[in-house]
Amino acid sequence: MIPLLNSPESLTAFGEGADAVDTALDLLANQRRRGVLEYLEESGGSAPLTELAVEIAAQEAGAEPNAISDHGDVSARDRRAVRISLHHTHIPKLANADVVDYDTATETVTLRERGRTLLSRRESVQGPPR
Repeated sequence: MIPLLNSPESLTAFGEGADAVDTALDLLANQRRRGVLEYLEESGGSAPLTELAVEIAAQEAGAEPNAISDHGDVSARDRRAVRISLHHTHIPKLANADVVDYDTATETVTLRERGRTLLSRRESVQGPPR
């Protein structure tokens, strides 16, 4: 059963104590959000939304790079579906928690210090990436 919340902000408040743990776990619970954070960290902290969508779609498809494309055989439809999901759900949730900045004019996502903190919390629970 999902408890009722007093405000939507309580879903993404990134404070101290038990709420911070709940928020961190909520943000990291989704594979796409984890993928966004990991990719931003690996790519220097910033990436266009379209690039993130292509990367996440390739990860989800398990696509291996080939001689023609760095993203294997990921269809345009899959890339578009991931982009829409990132734009309307995952990036806003991360931005509301001050984990990333999202510039809507340039559609650029930038990892914030709280995002790096969130990644370090993930590693302390799951261990370093393989």
